[in-house]
Amino acid sequence: MRPIAFATPPVMTLGVIALFLLAATMALDLVSSRRTEFNHATRQIEQHDRMLAEHVARSFDSIEVLLDEMRLTLQENGSWLQWNAGTGHQYLKERLTRSLPQIRHLLLFDAAGNQRHASFAEVAPLINVADRPYFRQLADGAERARYGPYVGRNSNRPTYAVARRLTQGKERFAGALMVAIEPEYFEQFCHTTRPYDEFEAAIVNGEGKIIAFCRSLGSAGEKPTGAAGTDFRQVLASGEFASQTIPANRIVIEGKEFVLASEPVPGYPDLRVVSSTPKDILVKGWRQHALRALALSLLSLAALAWAGILIRRQFLQLTALTAELKQSHETLEERVHTATQELQVRRAEAERLAEAKSRFFAAASHDLRQPLHALQLFLGDLSRLAETPEQKVLVQRIETATRSMTGQLRSLLDISRLDMANIVPERVTLEVGTLFGQLAATYQPAAESAGVRLQFRPRKTVLETDPALLTRLLGNLIDNAIKFSPGGRVLVCARWRANAVRIEVRDNGKGIPGDQQQSIYDEFYQIGNVARDPGAGLGLGLAIAHRIARLLGAHISLRSGTGHGTTFAVTLPSRSGPRLQPAAQPAAPRLVLVGEPGDFALRARRWGYDVEIADDIASARELLGSGQGIPVIVCGDSCLLPADTLALLQQHPGVVISAAACDMPEIGAYHLREPIKPARLRALLRSLH
Repeated sequence: MRPIAFATPPVMTLGVIALFLLAATMALDLVSSRRTEFNHATRQIEQHDRMLAEHVARSFDSIEVLLDEMRLTLQENGSWLQWNAGTGHQYLKERLTRSLPQIRHLLLFDAAGNQRHASFAEVAPLINVADRPYFRQLADGAERARYGPYVGRNSNRPTYAVARRLTQGKERFAGALMVAIEPEYFEQFCHTTRPYDEFEAAIVNGEGKIIAFCRSLGSAGEKPTGAAGTDFRQVLASGEFASQTIPANRIVIEGKEFVLASEPVPGYPDLRVVSSTPKDILVKGWRQHALRALALSLLSLAALAWAGILIRRQFLQLTALTAELKQSHETLEERVHTATQELQVRRAEAERLAEAKSRFFAAASHDLRQPLHALQLFLGDLSRLAETPEQKVLVQRIETATRSMTGQLRSLLDISRLDMANIVPERVTLEVGTLFGQLAATYQPAAESAGVRLQFRPRKTVLETDPALLTRLLGNLIDNAIKFSPGGRVLVCARWRANAVRIEVRDNGKGIPGDQQQSIYDEFYQIGNVARDPGAGLGLGLAIAHRIARLLGAHISLRSGTGHGTTFAVTLPSRSGPRLQPAAQPAAPRLVLVGEPGDFALRARRWGYDVEIADDIASARELLGSGQGIPVIVCGDSCLLPADTLALLQQHPGVVISAAACDMPEIGAYHLREPIKPARLRALLRSLH
């Protein structure tokens, strides 16, 4: 019998080629995953910059609305120049609220640029701002101006100014109303929302000068390198982009060591948010993944090498058996059978190792994609394993913090959805008794835990409303009553009114002082929580209830006194009840629209306004002469207003909506440029009404 020749060298060559292909595949996968990780981190930075830019825009929108309202009041009053120091200081101080923390000072200057009144001191320092660019712009006829950054003469701190022109009569320049912006407000917001500790960002003006700077937490002990008025390219990314021209629009630039992103502030073309992040931070997660993958690859290669050694050993053994065939032909089949069985065992072991490796990769990938699910499982296991009182208290604190975070996030989402004005109530027939039964089942356990006696007294009547929204509204009021009446009594009752039902939530708690009964409906306002205790919520419950009441067409009122408890009342129309004459309804606010209506008319009617469309200025003058109304002029692409339009606006103050490129002087009306933010337009119409 001829001996069998085994081609050992070709097998080893194929093994080396296979190992090379495997290594190349893994290298390509690592390169691809690095690019994917980098792109994902870059998108996260863009989203943060967009969020920061929108926050800046909302902050400036609030300031713009406040200035418009104050200017209208000051010009209608006309006597602010004769105010004494105490009167002027008190007026400006009262206009500052906790809901506008981005404002440092409110200031009034006369036509000569002398500081007359300030919100921070009863006797304003004797300074003159006639040399400030924003004051010169207002004196030359500009309606509004923004300027900065600069060092404020009152505070000696970096400042950004937003100002309005004040007039006497129709055209005579009387002075300026100015807001000094607090840059640290934006820096604190950036610090709390930053995606990475090494992340740096700045709010800059059109010249690239820094207005507010959010530096890296990694440099907490170092001297700040970014100051107001410094070019951001010299500060961000350690000056890597100092010689590069960076456009003002949205852009992401990848440098040698840093990634720089620019995001314009919506509605404010002279402002933008610029940020920089070290590239090695963006791929930190990828490096950890690469190290794990490399370790697994080395283990796999070691297993394959060991399998190759075993296979080569088998080949050597088979070669030895072939040589022995020449000497012992009788035992050939038995030896071959034995060698074959051993080879199969070795092959099965190699296949088992390969399958185990595949299962390990799948499990690791699943764990990486499901961190939140794993956290929930760990918390459940931890609650079961807690034995000592200290461990149980710790688990309870973790669960309490999780519930608090969930509730706060839910409140923030609710307030955002309500502010977007895209919720349409689904009105159905609802019995008051059924509604009270659902509320009792929901809030009775919480009342019992707080030692509060919760009672319901329904009426046999039917409402036509949205059950989910009304339940949320009343639930917020009941929750507040339970929270602020520990060990007391809360009564929920329904009472008849003229073709309506009045649902009251009464408690016998400490009550609400009279000077705070209007502020409790503001967002984030909490009585007795100056330190902002996270366990006390965010102060959004009553703000949400107030917005839901407006959606449902209901009226929410408050009766309270210190030490005498609080009663919240919600009045809704009823389908049944005593036959009483309907109360006279107040006339809806009236708008007279001139120009292409677009979606403005539909939106204004949804806000509760009565909209009449005039064909021309003459028709608008006739409609406005027949009663009270607010003219709304839509210019389209034209930036010039005819003389009859200007005359109408001088007689009837209103709103002019033009293209974004139009810049109109004082026209006797409020001027808005497209695109218009619905919240700002709605606030302006409300102030005019």
